This record gives sequence, structure tokens and C-alpha cells, in this order.
Amino acid sequence: MKKKAPEQKSILLKKIENAPKSPGCYIYKDKSGKIIYVGKAKNIKNRVKSYFANFSLSDLKTQALVTNIDSVEFLEVDSEVEALILETNLIKKYHPKYNILMRDDKTYSWVKFEKQLKGKRDFPRIKIVRDTEKGDKNAVYFGPYLDTVPLKNILKNLRKVFPYVSCNRILIEKSASPLQVKTNNPIPCLYFHLGLCNAPCASLQSKKSYMENINNIKKFFMGFKNNIVVKLQKEMQKYSKVKNFEQAATIRDRINEIKYITQNIKLDNSVDDININQIKEQQRDNGLKELVKELGFPAENLNIKKGLKFECYDISNIQGKFSVGAMTVMVDGIVRPDLYRKFRIRSKDSPDDFGMLKEVLSRRFSHMDKSTDKSFSVFPDLIIIDGGKGQLSAAYKILRQLELGNKIPIVGLAKREEEIFKLNLQFTSETWEDLSKGMFKRIYLPRGSEALFLVQRLRDETHRFGITYHRKLRSKGMLSQKLQAS
Repeated sequence: MKKKAPEQKSILLKKIENAPKSPGCYIYKDKSGKIIYVGKAKNIKNRVKSYFANFSLSDLKTQALVTNIDSVEFLEVDSEVEALILETNLIKKYHPKYNILMRDDKTYSWVKFEKQLKGKRDFPRIKIVRDTEKGDKNAVYFGPYLDTVPLKNILKNLRKVFPYVSCNRILIEKSASPLQVKTNNPIPCLYFHLGLCNAPCASLQSKKSYMENINNIKKFFMGFKNNIVVKLQKEMQKYSKVKNFEQAATIRDRINEIKYITQNIKLDNSVDDININQIKEQQRDNGLKELVKELGFPAENLNIKKGLKFECYDISNIQGKFSVGAMTVMVDGIVRPDLYRKFRIRSKDSPDDFGMLKEVLSRRFSHMDKSTDKSFSVFPDLIIIDGGKGQLSAAYKILRQLELGNKIPIVGLAKREEEIFKLNLQFTSETWEDLSKGMFKRIYLPRGSEALFLVQRLRDETHRFGITYHRKLRSKGMLSQKLQAS
């Protein structure tokens, strides 16, 4: 006989049903309010619901955990890696009962930094190891981490910027000038040709230069990401002053790579459940201010205020079939799934994104004054169209037809280069026919900036929301066709 999940308080079930679908951590508490388990997820709602939906299939320890859950708290972050960092911090802080009891279900991972050993090891390595392998006194460990995949991805990206050795060759520096490295194999391996190792085995990198790379990666895991960028910027300026522009450009590229790697990783080992919301609020505020400034619309048309609302639109279809439009909403930098709306395209059966976009925007704004829908009854402060010049032009024409062209700022976000397109004519006295050239302004938000992350997140939400609805309709359509055929 299958076991059923114990009856839970209605307030707990309601909170789980309204859980966010974003990455983050969930904290289970017992009746006394004590934290009994901390977990992370790429999609919080799906993960938390699985504990109760799969209760009968769970092991005894998980069933014991679920039985003792009285309340749950959610902490949203911006990426799976941030969720990993926050989970690790919370487990270290609270030592939850069931995180300890359930440890034998999985072993934790650690990032191992070998130490230099005089005469034996001048070029130490970096590895990911398990608990059982964490016994080398001549090494420094960072962790524990419950998930290995994000760690591997972090190191993979960092290695592109700060190459290091991963082979087991003997590597001992015999002389710094001229550089001479003793090794059992002086032929560079594939990683050298891929730019992931600077080949100290072939005497192409000194131990001093090598250790700078290792220490930069170590600083990353210590939470000093900004320090790395500052140091590199000083080096870049130094080379620029002596007109070594090639080396300066190389360092500039490394800075851009670091910013790209860390664009969704803004947390360090000092962040916990107490200060996470304050940190995220500050990041959102900075992103909104930066975005409004970069877009450069007149202050009377777009400015920082309470309740700042963005709406993003996208079309999903396959050759015009089962076409849908998606509208997602962000208020004060926070995505608001309760305000999302989906549109089943009625007017088109053939591929015509512009025509479909016209239908969606017309349906959204045509009856706005009479609408009782809380999502439709409030004007957006900014419209973001997923697409480039063509989609932006089409959307702006629709706004003009609805007499909204000079009321709502509108931009397009192109996928390929993550560039934003803005119409130069909006909020000016010029008419559409006045311009044949110079109609668009291209805006590149700084790579890794909070502003870029805000628009990317909203755009990605629109993709996800639209594709999910499109797949649902397509599945229903295919099922209907099978039933008719039978």
C-alpha cells in the first residue's frame, strides 16, 4: 500500500502553490520555527512541489523530513550558481537537521587548490574532489557544494581567462632567467592549443606568472570578484601608458570575460537569509537607474518611480501553426508572473510575426480603459519587443494607430548581439515619413551590467512563458488529430 503525504496546513500548501519559478533556495521549518532543511533549485516551485507529489516514492529520510515541515521560506536569486552559493552559506550557518541526516544520499564536492611544494611542485593544480578525497594537508579547500555541475562550469569559464595545469606531469622551475622548467614531457598538450594552459612544461610560463592565475581563481571563490577586475584594470592602464596596446587589449578581453562569467553571480560567502533581500533590492535599483539612463528617453516619458512597470512581448509558432503571443511583466525590477498574459492568435495561420504582433498589441491596448484585468488596466512605463528593427517598427506603427505612439516608450531587444534598438523619432515632432535614414539608435548595455541582466531576464521569461503555452496547444492539437484519425 502506497504511503500518502501527511495533511499539511492550508497556508503551507497555498504558499507552495504560489512559489516562484526562479532559481533560489527554499528553507523548511518545523512547528517551533527551527530550520530543518535547506535546498536549492533552478525552479523553486517545481522542486518544492516534488517533495509532496512524490512522497510515496521517497526514501524514509525524505518522508520523515516532509512529515516535519510546518512552514517554508523562499529566497530568490539570479542564477543556479548563486543558488548554490547561498545554499552552502545557509547550511554552514544553521546546520539543519535533515541536511546532516540526508548526507549519505550524496557526497559534497569541494574545490581543491594544491599548495606549492619546494622542489616537488611549482605549478599546483585545481581539482573538484569529494568528501572522501579531502585529506591532503598540502591543499586548500573551498566548499562544501552539493552540486558538481555548476562548479565544473565555473572552473571551465575561469580557466579560459586564467589558464592552469590539469595534467600530472613533473613541473619544477630550475631557472627563472632564462626560464627553464624540468619536466618528464616537454611537448605541449591539447589544452595549450585550446588556450586553457600556458604550457609551463615547454618552459612557456614561469611559476610566478602561473601562481598569479591560481590566486585570481582562488580570490573568485573567496568572494573577491571585484578585486580581480580592479587589479586587471590597473595592469591594462599600465600597458596603455607605455603604448603596449596589444597587451592592454589582451587584458581588456580578460576583464570582459570575467564580467561575463560573473554577470549572474553577485553573491559571496558572506550572504545569508538576513541580507539577501537587501542585496537583491539594491542590485535591482542600480539596474533600473542604469537602464533608464542608457535608454535616454525624455524624463517626462521614462523616469525612476515607485511601481515602474515594463512589459515584454514575443511570438511563438512553427510555420504559423498553434501561434501564441506572450506578455510578461516586471514591476520595480521584479518579474510578476501574476500579471503575465498569453494570447492565442486568431487572425493568422501562416508565418507572419509582424501581423501576429499587431494582433497581440491591439488586443492588449484596444479596450484598456474598460478592462477590469489588473494586468491590462495599468499602462506600462516601457514596452520591450523581442526582436530587432523590423519587429520594433511594426510594434511602433501599431502604437501610433492606437494613439499611444507618444505615450509609451518602446524598444526592441535583438537576440544575436543583445543590442537594444530605439526609435529616434519617438517623442519628437518628426513624423514617420520624415525619416529614411537614421531612424534607429543602437544601444549596447555594458556586458555583465545590472541593466542588461534586467532586460535579459524579462526577455527570457517571455520566451519561456510563450513556448510553454505554444507546446501545450501543439500537444492538444496533435492529440485531437490522432483521435480524429482513429
